Amino acid sequence: MTSRISHNNPSEEGFFDLTYHYELLSDQERIQPIKRSIQRICRDKRVLESGTGSGILSIFAAKAGAAKVYAVEKDPKMVAFARKNILDNGLEDRIELIEKDSRELTDADLGGRPVDVIIAENLSTWQVTEPQITILNHLHKFLHEQGVVLPNLASNFFELAESQFFFEDSISLRTHFFQFTGIKAPRMLSGKTLFLTLDFGKNNPIHFHKTVSVRVDRGGTLNSLRLTSPITFFEEIDFQSSDSLMPPVVVPLSNDLEVQSGDTVRIEIQYSSNTSWEDFTATAFLE
Repeated sequence: MTSRISHNNPSEEGFFDLTYHYELLSDQERIQPIKRSIQRICRDKRVLESGTGSGILSIFAAKAGAAKVYAVEKDPKMVAFARKNILDNGLEDRIELIEKDSRELTDADLGGRPVDVIIAENLSTWQVTEPQITILNHLHKFLHEQGVVLPNLASNFFELAESQFFFEDSISLRTHFFQFTGIKAPRMLSGKTLFLTLDFGKNNPIHFHKTVSVRVDRGGTLNSLRLTSPITFFEEIDFQSSDSLMPPVVVPLSNDLEVQSGDTVRIEIQYSSNTSWEDFTATAFLE
């Protein structure tokens, strides 16, 4: 997930520690939309959750009346934590914990029957750092024809921006940054432009390369893009961002471009899902 991953995972072992899960569990902006979606859809359903972590979403599903919940988690430490939480809630008869990478899941793991709901909150801004797409492309084969995926949609927007990359007349640092609370916001030079919308109920590509034309609303030095990924969990239930999950990400352009209000620029963006922000490239051209 796009968050304070380096702070919460200094060993870079590929797993999130309990401090990170404390942050997620405390984040009501993140918890409430997915909880409402689960409560609305999961009664009497067979549910599969990918990357259960603490087990909270699988517990929500069981408490909402799900007939059976398969909670998949590959991190042994989190499997132990999720198992304790499931037992503490007396839900071991309805939640089956599977210690496995979701991308290696088989029909046999699910009793040879399709599931009605897939929950896959492996979310990152623009799907850059998480395997959300590859996981769901694999899990779709286990979903009932009329099944539902939570979340339903992700819409990837960008805005033209002028960001500070020189500090205290001394330090030049041109890098991507997460727009957490307390971080100086960039100066916006345009409104939001839609790059693409992903329907998680379908198979999606993992490589993206596209050029989009954008009108400049305010003159300045165009040197970056501000990226956001509002999520539709189910029907009208959506999620914008929070400090713990999918904050806006500002990425530097490959070049600076002086622009004036009314100009049109072409933005060429290329990236792949489940990689890193260092591999994300964006270039601006005046039309």
